[in-house]
Amino acid sequence: MGLWSSTLVYVGARTLLAAAMILLVLRRQRGVWFTVGQIVADLSCAAFLLAYVNPDIRADIGALVVPLLLFVLYWELTSFLDARRVDAESDEQESLADSALRAYGTIWIIGFVFPALLAGAFLVFDVLAPRQWPFPNPRPPLVCTPRRVERGDTVTLRMSVPHGEELVVFTPRGRALVLPSFGFRDIERFRVPTEQTAGRVTANAPTEQVFVDSGVYTFVVSEAAEVSASRTCRVRFAPHAEPSKP
Repeated sequence: MGLWSSTLVYVGARTLLAAAMILLVLRRQRGVWFTVGQIVADLSCAAFLLAYVNPDIRADIGALVVPLLLFVLYWELTSFLDARRVDAESDEQESLADSALRAYGTIWIIGFVFPALLAGAFLVFDVLAPRQWPFPNPRPPLVCTPRRVERGDTVTLRMSVPHGEELVVFTPRGRALVLPSFGFRDIERFRVPTEQTAGRVTANAPTEQVFVDSGVYTFVVSEAAEVSASRTCRVRFAPHAEPSKP
């Protein structure tokens, strides 16, 4: 089982246990807002764990991880202190159910809250110092989405930075067209509209429409006059959608 699959199983188990914690909150009659706060904290922790192993989720959360982590820290700390206060004010003779709930809460904090907070801390570190922590399952150096496009669609290139300063497209006819890309080296996302994108064979050559023929188009990111096989991705272009078969 891969890391992503293992994380999904762990987050799934955590979600089930979180539901039990929410039922416990309702049992103690903490109120609607307290229940909502617990749900937000649990969803945030699940997002931290998934984002740690998935670069796309990590990119989608971005800097939002900072206020979310601060909220989870505040929530878990106040909940822990409140639980200790309630235990101190309760009768000396506690029931077997109360003992089980206390043990369950301890296991919950150690096994499911702390790992999520640790993952969130690394995400915050990545926001403050990008690309300084070696996350698992890193995104490939260059990814093109979607893999199949039609006229009017836009190809999105997602790249690890810094990268080469030149973007070249190899058409189905084998022509290499250099796309204009001022300040391209530090760009993480680059959009290529199929209807408007034009390139040049050389700096002095006239511009040519890139997406003309149906087939596979190969994008290459490299330094000028250098082709790096590790920085390539491909999309298949169809000028018109194929009619559905009856």
